[in-house]
Amino acid sequence: KRGVIRDRNGEPLAISAAAASVFANPSELNLKEIPREKIKELARILGVDHEVLSRRLGQTNREFVYLKRQVAPQTAEKVMSLSLPGVALQTEYKRYYPGGDASAHLIGFTSVDHAGQEGLEYSYQDWLAGKPGSLRVIRDRRGQVVEEPATLASVENGKELALSIDRNIQYLAFREAKNAAQEHQAKSASIVVLDVQSGEILALANWPSYNPNNRQTYKPEWTRNRAVVDLFEPGSTLKPFTVAAALEDGLITPKTLVDIEDGRLRFGKYTIKDTHPDESLLTVTEIIQKSSNVGSVKIA
Repeated sequence: KRGVIRDRNGEPLAISAAAASVFANPSELNLKEIPREKIKELARILGVDHEVLSRRLGQTNREFVYLKRQVAPQTAEKVMSLSLPGVALQTEYKRYYPGGDASAHLIGFTSVDHAGQEGLEYSYQDWLAGKPGSLRVIRDRRGQVVEEPATLASVENGKELALSIDRNIQYLAFREAKNAAQEHQAKSASIVVLDVQSGEILALANWPSYNPNNRQTYKPEWTRNRAVVDLFEPGSTLKPFTVAAALEDGLITPKTLVDIEDGRLRFGKYTIKDTHPDESLLTVTEIIQKSSNVGSVKIA
């Protein structure tokens, strides 16, 4: 069983639930002896093409073929009610993501075989996946087990993965990224929330996103984790670091006045400008609020 991914408070972000998969042993089936209507009904229940299903069941040289992976419990019940020889159920695990599209870029998703394809599911595949066990089985010519199986390797379940993410903050960050993108008609939006004391990532969200629980809405371009892979000029985001350094050194206070000289400052052959110089004197707080280039340079 694949390990659970949890947030910093133990809330699940990725869990595995048991699901039935429908398989058949075509070597036990004789399609000529089974009413055609039953095969059509099986195809209808599974939501697969009747001709495709018939071809799979007709592979009499094979002992195992999947008919449909990870079906709903009611679907599995209907399949078994047909009482078709050689058609049976196998228990597998299906990954479920309680955070849906809010944490999709961060957590990623798995394939139908439970292998990580994106995000942390992919990065921590070896940690989360565990190891399958194996048995030595002796069968007779009819496939019946004639000797008690011998265990060659024991099953090892996957380990849990605990994140620094806070599920509630993650949801709020995603909601605000979505709202901002839609309000400003932007192509995308990203938010990363850090704990300023530890540097831990509390949330990492992108818009547009996708629902990993519903692959029918999935588009490959939506899986791009823009907060991690896209490059941006740092620009004015560096101003708070400049001010923080000066505050820590005791050179200024939030109320210290700085002369921004009407928003123009000559520096060698360059002129540093403010886009909206309202007044000549700004406090350090106002320099951050108005994103003053001249004020920031003077503090630096």
